[in-house]
Amino acid sequence: MDKIICVGKNYLKHAHELGDGVPEEPLYFIKPPSSACFAAGPAQSVALPGTGEVHHEVELVFKIGFASGRFCFTHYSVGLDLTLRELQSRLKKAGQPWEKAKVFRNSAVLGPWIELTGWDEVLNMPFALSVNGETRQKGFGKDMRWKPEELLQDIQRWFPLVAGDALFSGTPEGVGPLRGGDRLHVTGGGVDYRLVVE
Repeated sequence: MDKIICVGKNYLKHAHELGDGVPEEPLYFIKPPSSACFAAGPAQSVALPGTGEVHHEVELVFKIGFASGRFCFTHYSVGLDLTLRELQSRLKKAGQPWEKAKVFRNSAVLGPWIELTGWDEVLNMPFALSVNGETRQKGFGKDMRWKPEELLQDIQRWFPLVAGDALFSGTPEGVGPLRGGDRLHVTGGGVDYRLVVE
């Protein structure tokens, strides 16, 4: 993996809950592989930074491959894009980039990869995050403003891709803060894993 490409505001209800304007074209930011955390085991611990309120954002994630002379998606997973929300809001108001609020250790949680065999199944399956047994977020890929294949075509205009790169495709509504001791359960299709917040 060379980079993690993330799509902002790809679900209308999420854009509205943030009180932000709705972009007319896809909005991207990049996380480095050093920010990734790969979920493994029955209940992996995830350490969060102690520098502000961290919000969860559950997302469908797609692995980019290269075959027959073109880039394509080969696998999917369900991940968490973690955000220092108060810091992000301050940076936005100041007209500054978001990286300080988006790029920190464990800010890109990745579940196990599942082979992608068809779009209908993946885009119509529910994916969800529960915190301490309560469902916080639930979404369907079919509700994305820009579908994965549209995004893949567009991101090639802006970024040099490498096989193994990951695309976080945006989060549905319901984002909110995490606290130490929270128990997280992430599901979607064949993806099912648990995390404990340190």
